[in-house]
Amino acid sequence: MKKKSPTVFVRSPNIFVLCFAFLIALGLLAAQFRPVAVNAQPDEASPTSVQFNENFDGVTAPQLPIGWTTAVTGTTALPFATVTNRPDTPPNSVYTNDPAIISSSEIVSPSVRIGSNLPKLIFRHAFNTESGFDGGVLEIKIGNGNFQDILAAGGSFQTGAYRVEPLRSDFENPLGGRRAWTGLSAGSVANPTFITTEINLPVAAYRQLVQFRWRHGSDRVFAAEGVSGWWIDTIQVTNDISGQNNAAITVPVSGLTSPYPSEINVANLGGLVKGVQVNLINFNYTSPDDVDLMLVAPNGRKVILMSDVGGRNPVSNLNLSFDDTATASLPDDDAIVDGNYKPTNFEPNDDFPPPAPQGAPTGGMLAAFNGLTPNGSWKLFLIDDDYGNNIANAGNISGGWSIVIQTSTNLINIPTIGAAEPYPSQVTISGLQGSVTKAVVTLKNFSHLAPDDVDVLLVAPNGRRIVLMSDVGGNTEVGGLNLVFDDAAANSLPDDEPLVSGTYKPTNFETDDVFPAPAPTGAPTATTLDALNGSPANGVWKLYVVDDNGENFGSVAEGFSLDLTTSTSACAFTITPTGQGFPITGGTGSFTVNMPSGCPWTASTNSNFVNITSGASGEGIGTINFTVQPNMIGGRTGSIVVTNGVFSQTFLIQQPSGCPFALGNSVQNVSASGGTGTISVTAGAACVYQAASNVPWIQITSASQTGNGTVTFTVLPNPTTVLRSGTITIGARTFTVNQAAGSNARRFDFDGDGKADVSIFRPSNGTWYILNSQNNALSAAQFGISTDKLVPADYDGDGRTDFAVFRNGTWYLLRSNLGFTAVEFGAASDVPVAGDYDGDGKADIAVWRPADGNWYVIRSSNNNLQATIFGAVTDKPVPADYDGDGKTDIAVYRGGANATWFALQSGNNSVVNRPFGTSGDIAVPADFDGDGRDDFAVFRPSNGTWYFVSNDQTGNFGARQFGAAGDIPAAADYNGDGRADIAVFRSGIWYILLLGSEIVRSEQFGLASDAPVPAAYNRQ
Repeated sequence: MKKKSPTVFVRSPNIFVLCFAFLIALGLLAAQFRPVAVNAQPDEASPTSVQFNENFDGVTAPQLPIGWTTAVTGTTALPFATVTNRPDTPPNSVYTNDPAIISSSEIVSPSVRIGSNLPKLIFRHAFNTESGFDGGVLEIKIGNGNFQDILAAGGSFQTGAYRVEPLRSDFENPLGGRRAWTGLSAGSVANPTFITTEINLPVAAYRQLVQFRWRHGSDRVFAAEGVSGWWIDTIQVTNDISGQNNAAITVPVSGLTSPYPSEINVANLGGLVKGVQVNLINFNYTSPDDVDLMLVAPNGRKVILMSDVGGRNPVSNLNLSFDDTATASLPDDDAIVDGNYKPTNFEPNDDFPPPAPQGAPTGGMLAAFNGLTPNGSWKLFLIDDDYGNNIANAGNISGGWSIVIQTSTNLINIPTIGAAEPYPSQVTISGLQGSVTKAVVTLKNFSHLAPDDVDVLLVAPNGRRIVLMSDVGGNTEVGGLNLVFDDAAANSLPDDEPLVSGTYKPTNFETDDVFPAPAPTGAPTATTLDALNGSPANGVWKLYVVDDNGENFGSVAEGFSLDLTTSTSACAFTITPTGQGFPITGGTGSFTVNMPSGCPWTASTNSNFVNITSGASGEGIGTINFTVQPNMIGGRTGSIVVTNGVFSQTFLIQQPSGCPFALGNSVQNVSASGGTGTISVTAGAACVYQAASNVPWIQITSASQTGNGTVTFTVLPNPTTVLRSGTITIGARTFTVNQAAGSNARRFDFDGDGKADVSIFRPSNGTWYILNSQNNALSAAQFGISTDKLVPADYDGDGRTDFAVFRNGTWYLLRSNLGFTAVEFGAASDVPVAGDYDGDGKADIAVWRPADGNWYVIRSSNNNLQATIFGAVTDKPVPADYDGDGKTDIAVYRGGANATWFALQSGNNSVVNRPFGTSGDIAVPADFDGDGRDDFAVFRPSNGTWYFVSNDQTGNFGARQFGAAGDIPAAADYNGDGRADIAVFRSGIWYILLLGSEIVRSEQFGLASDAPVPAAYNRQ
């Protein structure tokens, strides 16, 4: 039986859910909510060439165009065929139906050659299939590989993407478990209309022959309502180009070609050239060996694309691409075929008549153009160098030519001599933790006419430096190389042999390299990348590139990149001792820096009465010597900070004033939520003092004072699950601040972002549905049955609420970090009261037994059983952290006309009772004022009003009218500001009042029969 919901799709409510049976399914569900990455796109003004086009209008229905094939399984399923009843461009589209049987229908394109500059597949389609159950996918076959989904192959959707949720797999759809196009494309079920899907093709498909396969799958029951099926029309494969000249280039029997040259004017490209590709369209020639072809850039640089190739084998309608990244050159005597080739010149000294620029070519590779401004007139000169001897050699390039220019804003331009531009090239690293333990450097798209001329120096943020390469590769031109430098490489770069892409050790054949300012002077730190170990990863890394010999030029077209491995312990260090006291007369002192060998450090002080007398920097173990000046004023504290560039250690220096000092008290205890405090100070009239804290979470808010006064301070909330202590030093006196442990267990926060998530439990199928506040994405987990009691809480202490239910004395937990477990604890009549009773940051399994008033708790910190008698048989358990100590307190709500709350505070084991509420009220304890303590609170359905009273000594009372009779209160901290927000659930609609900002938020999420998860612990 199928059931459908406007909110969430549910297939069968009769599936009996057992804990172990659906763990795998839950894992599959979780995997479907990953975001799909989308590649960056070029400027919309970029010209585009259409490399393949099919609109199915050149055949008579039901025929398919030549090269297209179809296949089908299933008795009533139709193979794809052309139809005339629903075209996007008349008269035809292709169509398959959506039957109520298990079926698969597919249509496969002929082979298509893909371009190399951001190629796309664009097509139009309309569909109406059973939503969530039947649908279609697109697959691609690259070369001789297998068909795979377009996303798995590395493609990405620009428009018209699959639906996020995968097709259901429990009704035997061949495509079950896959994302697909499903439901209605647009329009209505009676009239589905076309949409456009645009796909960025995967990099692996560039310059390859590919086939596309559209597949439709249906399951064994039901079809879509109305007019159902899948219609596809107007399929195109495009490739971005920089310019195109469609005019034919004609070679006469004698004389110059026409036109001579053929020109393409490129405009509006930013950056500098990092790659060039030239495409000839429909090349026809009786004797290709006689053809010489030269490309000239706007600034006059020139490269021979082809000369004396292909023998005397006639060619017709060839499409040729010239690209340094091609794997093959054109043949000398064999016949030329369609393809992608390197520039090829078998006989140099070709003579191109004016207006072609005279002289030798700039280089033999298209990389010779790298570093140029791309905009301007690019010229193609074609001659027949034997036209006077062979009158049969006439030919043409009937479709003209196009050019693809890739540009870079990170290009390092290497001149004929001197420093590169920019000098240096810089990469800023941030967000890494620790010091460098390994560095790998890549020069991306390196080209040069004579690599032996190039010297490259890498400088770390702390000034350490090594030469990556110098005087390597001889004088052989190279282009498009990716050179990776890694100490673990097997080989160094060659001295005179040609360079090839690969991984190498840093290599320097002549060590007297000179790098002009602003490069650091002096010898490199060492010859290997290990010399950078211990350096801070974060900061500006600089690459200095020079050409030391003149005449030749090159570039690093895509700049350089760093792969840094870091460690927080590799250069971890200590200082001994960590502090020293001095008399008012001052004196000298010292301490040791215990730093691992090879790790650098620096020392500094901002205390004007402390002077460092030894060296203020070093490597490995060292000693810091210093002096302290006599103190003629009040007590003071100074410091010397030692840092390795990543972490710091502070040496404290304390010095009394000789002034009489006394503090009004010596210690203060603060709750986990933080707060403010004061310290009364008695001092001589001439005594000057300034309080200082030894920890960052205690902040002094008062200024320097003289004589009697008051020091004020603020304590920040404790985000950890452990108690902590800090000190405030005033002169020679010390004041201690102790702060209670916090809890990292946010209620109803399933994605761990610190905000409660809108969430429901659907009893009809035992499924939890979560609207994750982190990314507004839907997630679902089938866990439980209709009669279960919901007990969501953070049982594994990872900061995320776990799915959990209580059933007849057994707890079933699906923990987000530790996985599934089942625990027998309690009786069927017990009330589950999960909470963090021991303050270890994990929810404890606990029950309250109304019959005898006993609370039974399994403490997660030590697995011990805790039993406490508290409450009467008619009471309602309302455990919460009423005293703000980070532990859940045992508490009950005794309803009636004079309702009363009783709470056993874990902080001091005292009982608090507070008359609050009346008959019909719903107890909803939560921290509505953000003071770190849960408040006594009720929701009164009769007038839709919330009443709450703080449980501190002030007893502040508040009331807010928000809701109506029949609403289900669902208070929680939905915006993560530390305050519970007022919220109600009304027939599938959520209304949330964000306290503080007073913003009202509404969400359509769920059905009227659903149970809102944040209401799991409401009591009435």
